[in-house]
Formats: sequence, C-alpha cells, structure tokens
Amino acid sequence: MIDRTDTPEVRFLGHVCNGHNVFLTGPAGTGKSYNVDQVTGDNPYIEVTASTGIAALNVGGMTIHRWSGMLLGPRPGEDFAEYFSALARDKRKGIRAGFNRVREADGLVIDEISMLPGRLLDYLDFHCRSIRRDDRPFGGIQIISTGDFLQLPPVRTNPAADYDWAFASRAWAEAGFRTVELTTIRRQDDPEFAAALSSFRVGRIDREVAAMLRPRVSVFPKRNLTRLLTHNTQVDRWNDYCLGELPGNEWVSEARTNGEQHQVEFLEKNLLTPRTLKLKQGAEVMFTVNRPDHGYVNGQTGTVMNLDGGVVTVLSDQGIHTVEPYTWFYDPHDQWGASFTQLPLRLAYSMTIHKAQGLTLDSAFIDIRAAREPGQAYVAISRVRTLDGLHLKDWPKGVVVSQRAIDFHSPTHR
Repeated sequence: MIDRTDTPEVRFLGHVCNGHNVFLTGPAGTGKSYNVDQVTGDNPYIEVTASTGIAALNVGGMTIHRWSGMLLGPRPGEDFAEYFSALARDKRKGIRAGFNRVREADGLVIDEISMLPGRLLDYLDFHCRSIRRDDRPFGGIQIISTGDFLQLPPVRTNPAADYDWAFASRAWAEAGFRTVELTTIRRQDDPEFAAALSSFRVGRIDREVAAMLRPRVSVFPKRNLTRLLTHNTQVDRWNDYCLGELPGNEWVSEARTNGEQHQVEFLEKNLLTPRTLKLKQGAEVMFTVNRPDHGYVNGQTGTVMNLDGGVVTVLSDQGIHTVEPYTWFYDPHDQWGASFTQLPLRLAYSMTIHKAQGLTLDSAFIDIRAAREPGQAYVAISRVRTLDGLHLKDWPKGVVVSQRAIDFHSPTHR
C-alpha cells in the first residue's frame, strides 16, 4: 500500500529513519538518486550498491554481486544452499571481503533494482540470512531499493520467457517494502512535454501525445546532435565517421590503468569514458563526470577548442573549460584498488541508450526503431530536457512495455 501523507520526499526520509525497507520509485527525472544521496551522504552505516556496473559507477558504489561476495549468483536450477556452501569454502579475498561487508552492514541501497533478476534478489536474501545467521529478511539489513520497473528490465537469456522481475520474487514480498513514489518531474520544465513522456512510459500514445511528439521526427538532423542508438556497432561507426570528417590529425589519449586485470576490465566496460580517446579540434564531446567546481557536469556537451599536451580546452554553453585527467576507482572506498585515469570526455556524436541511462541531455537525435526491450524507448526520449531538444529518427510503429510492470506500478495493484 502506498502512503500518501505529507510529501514523497518526507515519507521516504521517515521510512529510512524508522528502519523500514523502502522502495523509492518514480518516472525518469523525478530525483530518485538525489533523494537517496540526501539520506546516505557520508553515512557509514548505509552501503551503496547497484544492479549493474554502469549504475554502480554512477552512484559511486559497487555492484550488489561484488559487495555481497556472491559473484554471479547460482545458475538456473542450482540449489541456493549448495552454491552458498561453495562460496563459504572459497578463500578468494573478494569473496571473503564481501562476506564481511554483509556481516557488518546495517543498511543497503540497491539502485536500479529493475535490472536485478528476481532469482538473484531471492539468493541475496538467502545469502545475507546465512552469513548473519539471522532469519529476518536479508538477515536484518535494512534495504533501500530504488528504480523504475517501467525503464530497463533484467537481462533474460531465453527470449521466449517472461522477464524475471524483482517485484515478483519471494524476497520482495517478505521484505515488506514501503513504496514511495516521486511524481514531480524535475528534468523537464514543460508540463505538457512531461505529461507526454508519462504517457509514453506506459505505452499509451493517444492523439494528443502523437500530435506533440510526431513533429519531432527530423529527416536531416544536425551532425553535432548526440545520437542515442540501440547497438554499440552503430555508435562506433557514427563516432568514427564524424571524427573522420573533421580536418587535421587525430589527437589520442590513452587511459592509465593500475591494478588487477579483472578490475580494470570492469572499469573499461562500464565507464562512459573510453580507454582510447580520439579527438580533433572542433570535435563534439561530452563530459563524463560531475565536476561543478570546474564548471561541468556529467552529460554536458561542448566543442574541443584546443589540444595541448595532456590538457584539452572545451567550449560549452557554460563557458570555457580546461579539462584535466580524472581518476576513477574500482572501489571508491579503496584507493589502493584498480584505477582508471583518463580525460573525463567522450565523443558526443553517439552513445547507446543503455549507457545514457541516468544522464540528462539538452538535446539528442534518437533512433528507437530497434528498441525491443520494455522501457528502452522511454529511457531514450526521457533523457532530453525540452521538446525542442528532442529529435526522432522516425515515428515508432509501437512502444514495447511490460504489462506486468504497468500492473505493478498501478495504485490499484498496491
């Protein structure tokens, strides 16, 4: 049941302070991450994790798999107790460290929980109970889950099977999550555009929504618009083409990495910043970290003005920025772990929809014709701040949504 007293932000804070398990949800751009930051901050008693590597790096935490020491989790059909026993006998440092984190935790954030399969949530519950020898849900650890099941779903290996939603798991039911729904969309200032996106989120494109969004189809978009595409091959091809069209020689910056190879590979796979950054004067680039003290934030775009040694000068709408190398860590709490040092930039000509989740863009050219996952099309178009900044490759013949997710988010369901 949804508690509708006071404001959602106040209710969320109250549930967290009272030790309840909480699910904070809401459409894109409603401030879920901001509200979680407000209650976690520097709180040493609440650990921050996420369901995927990209999401974990965005929130400055670990994946839930690594944090708990459960690795990939049990295979389909594998017995939980047998899998746990094998882990308990394993002497690898990462597993031992995960077990210790579970023992010591008071609270745990799981961000982007929509992408965590229900079977893994069930195993996490079993894992925590077993380590802590406490039969309460998750061994008595307070769970603060965030996300939107009408955005990206968990990965499925069998296209014929339904999605293994976390909200349908036994662990979800037993945890007794207090659901708080944020409803005020802060990313888009235009209430009509925000309302159209809310309809798009549930796959409802009526005459009014179509009348607003259909004119945003752009036959000849400007080249410097960031393109959101569905596949990595499309992204690489367009970025290479646009950079090649600029005059002059390529300037290349190779990331400096340090630490265990598997940790370095994790950073390379999940960071927005590439290991090999190729630029030219005049290239359109995107900042890949939040550095408001330097005048730029994650997702902000600009144009390369000058390339000099290890420093790049970028012109954006907010001014001129001198961009110096930045270091990301595999474990933000352990600066002796693997690190990845690179200029916090990427070419802004294109990126995948998956990597764009969590970003806010002033404008984008979006191709959702091949968007086959529930919520994928909505994630793409909801990145853009304004209707004028939205440019569509073509009008979609349909928007894929999950009816089970729609039912779950329905007030009558809860």
